[in-house]
Amino acid sequence: MAVRFICIATQLALLTKAVLVALLGADLLFPGRHGQSGLLYMFAAIVTSLLCTFAEMFAACALISGWEEGGGGGDEAAQPLLDKTDKAALQRQSTIAMLLSFSAQDTPLLIVAFLAGAVAALGQALIPYYTGQIIDYASIDQSFDNFQWTCLLLVVVAFGTAIFTGVRGGLFTVAMTRFNVRIRTSLFDALMRQEIAFFTSTKTGEITSRLSADTTTVSDQICLNLNVGLRSLTQAAMVLVFMFKASWRLTIITFILIPLIILVCKVYGAYYRELAKAVQNELAEANTVAEESLSSMATVRSHAAEDSARAAYQHRLHLFYKLCLKEALGYAAYIMFTTFLPNAVNVITLFVGGNLVLQDRMSAGSLVSFMLYVTSLNGALQALADVFSAFAAALGAADKVIELIQRLPKMPDPGGLKPSSFSGHLELKDVEFSYPSRPDTRVLGGVSLSVKPGEVVALVGPSGGGKSSIVKLVERFYLPSSGAVMLDGRDVGLYDAKWLKRNVALVAQEPVLFARSVRRNILYGLEVEDGVPPEQVPSNEHVEEAARLANAHDFIMAMPQGYETDCGEKGVSLSGGQKQRIAIARALVRKPTVLLLDEATSALDSDSEAVVQEALDRMMKDFTVLVIAHRLSTVANADRILVIAKGQIAEQGTHESLAESGGLYSGLVRRQFSKTTSSASLATSARGSYVNLPSLNTLAPAAGPSHPSIAEKDPQ
Repeated sequence: MAVRFICIATQLALLTKAVLVALLGADLLFPGRHGQSGLLYMFAAIVTSLLCTFAEMFAACALISGWEEGGGGGDEAAQPLLDKTDKAALQRQSTIAMLLSFSAQDTPLLIVAFLAGAVAALGQALIPYYTGQIIDYASIDQSFDNFQWTCLLLVVVAFGTAIFTGVRGGLFTVAMTRFNVRIRTSLFDALMRQEIAFFTSTKTGEITSRLSADTTTVSDQICLNLNVGLRSLTQAAMVLVFMFKASWRLTIITFILIPLIILVCKVYGAYYRELAKAVQNELAEANTVAEESLSSMATVRSHAAEDSARAAYQHRLHLFYKLCLKEALGYAAYIMFTTFLPNAVNVITLFVGGNLVLQDRMSAGSLVSFMLYVTSLNGALQALADVFSAFAAALGAADKVIELIQRLPKMPDPGGLKPSSFSGHLELKDVEFSYPSRPDTRVLGGVSLSVKPGEVVALVGPSGGGKSSIVKLVERFYLPSSGAVMLDGRDVGLYDAKWLKRNVALVAQEPVLFARSVRRNILYGLEVEDGVPPEQVPSNEHVEEAARLANAHDFIMAMPQGYETDCGEKGVSLSGGQKQRIAIARALVRKPTVLLLDEATSALDSDSEAVVQEALDRMMKDFTVLVIAHRLSTVANADRILVIAKGQIAEQGTHESLAESGGLYSGLVRRQFSKTTSSASLATSARGSYVNLPSLNTLAPAAGPSHPSIAEKDPQ
C-alpha cells in the first residue's frame, strides 16, 4: 500500500505541475534562445514522467506480490508490504470475464450501437461550437448571413443527434434484453445441474432471489450503464478535441478533473461493491423468510403465528435497511465531492478564461463555447461516475450469480450406459452413508441387501433408522461414503441419468404436481422437451392405461376437462389421494423395471389409502419393488421384510416369521395394535379429563383396523 500511495501522490504532483505550466507558461512551442524550454518539451517531460510512475507502480506491485508468494526469500518473519490477490479479486476477474462472454454474442449489435453513439456524441460536441460562433456573428464579427447559416446548421446537427441517440438507445435496449435472457437461462441451467445436497443446504428463497432480483439487477444495470458509459466516454473524448481547439491552456486546467474523479470513483467503488453484496445477501435472507411463511400459510394460520412471522421478516428488513443506510451515507459523501469538484473547476476556468478575453488572446464566443464544453464534459464525467457506482452494485450482485453459474456439482457426472436388457437386480454392498450437511452423523453403517428381479422387499423400522436414505442412494440423489449401490451388477453411477430414471421409478410419500394438465403431469420427464424422441413419448392410450392401473382414470374423467384439467400450483386443486394416484400413474407410464415406494400411502386417510393400496397391490407383482412400509397390509404381502434400525439391518424375514420371533418387528406390531386401542378411546377421553389422554407420539395415523401403521414417518 505504501508503494501505491507514493506513486499516486507523485502522479497528482505531476498533474498539478501541468496546470501551473498551462497557467504561467509562455506561448512558446519549441525551446527559445534565452534558455526557455518550450511548452512541447515541458509537457512531453510531464507526460513521460506520468507514464513512468504508472509503470513503476505496476512493476513494484507485481514484484512484491511475487516475493510474497515465493515466501519472501525464505524469511518467514518478514511482514508483507502488499496484500495478496485474494479470492475476492479472483472472483471479480472471473465475474467480469463471464459478463463479457455473455455480451460477446451481441458484438455486431453493440458495434452498430457504439457507432451511432459516436455520431451522436460528435453532434453533442458541435452544438457548443456552433453556439459560440452564433454569439460571435451576432455581437463581435457581426454577419447576418453567417448568423442565419450557423443557426440552420445548429438545427440540422441537433436533429441528427436526436436520431442517432435514439438508434443507440434502441439497440442497447435490445442487447440488454438478450443479455437478460441469456444470463437467466445460464443460471437456471446451472441450478438444474446441481446435486440434491445443494438444494437441501441452500434456502429456496436465496436461490429464487438470485434467479429473479439479482439477474435483473445485473442485466439492467450492466446493459443500461454500458449504454450510458459508452455514450459519456465518447462524448468526453469528442468534447476534449474541441476544447483543445478552443483553448489548450483552459483544457489542461480542466483536464485535472478527470484523474481526481477516477481516483474517487475507485475508492468509492471498492467500498460500494462490498456493501452491495451485503445488501443483496440480506435481501435474499428476507426473501427466504417471506417465502417460507407465504408457502406455508395454512400452517402459520393454524398456529396463529402471524406475528412471529411478521417479526422475523421485519427483523431481516431492519438489517437490510441498516445496510442501505450505510450505502446512502457513502453515496451522499461521494456525490458531495463529485458535485463540488466540477463547480470549483468552472470557477477557475472562468477566472483564467476571462483574463484571456481581457488580454485579447481569446474571443468571448470561444469562451462561451468552452464553458459549454466544460458543462458537457462535466455531465459526461458525472455520468461516468454514476455508471461506475452502478457497475459496482451490479458486479456485487453479479458475483453471486456468476458464482452459481460456475459452481460445479460435487457429485461426479453419471455415465452413459444404456443396456439393451435390464432385469432389475438391486444390490447394496457394505454401504455406509452420511448426509453432506451432517458429515459426522452416520445414517447407514455397512448395510448390505439384495432385491432379486420380481421380488418385493419391504423396509420397516423406527423413524430415523435410514430407510428413506437407502431409496435416495438407489436414485443416486447422494453417493455412499463407502460401499456400492448396484443394479444388475453395475454401479448406479455408470448408467445414463435419463435412462436410469425411466427404468427405476419412484413414488414418494408427498408427491409434487405442477401447474399443468393432468396428462402432462403423468408425462412429466417424458416429453419431447426432455430430450425424448417423439416416437418414444407415451401416447394418450398409454397415459390412460397407467391411470387405470393407478385407480385414477375414473376421477380424472369426472373432472370438467378430463385429462386436460389443470392441477394448479403443486396440485392444490386435488386431494391427497388423487395426487398420490397421479404420482403412481406417473411412475407406471414409464414402464419401469424397478419400483421404489417411499411410504406412498402414509399421509392418506383410510378411504384414499385403501384405493391407492389396491393399485399398489395390483402392480407390485410385475416389478422389482423396494417399498418403505407404513401400512401393515403392504408389509404382509412382501416377499421379505427388512427391519432397519440405527443404520443397520436388525432383522429380516417374512411377516409371519418376524411377527412370531419376539424381536423388534414383533414389538412394532404389538405397539401398533395398542395404538389402535388408544385411538379408539380418544373421543371418550376428550369429553372428560385430559389426564388419561395418550401422548401425541403414541397416536396412530388415521387408518382402518385391517392395516395399522408399522412405523412413524421417516424423514431420512
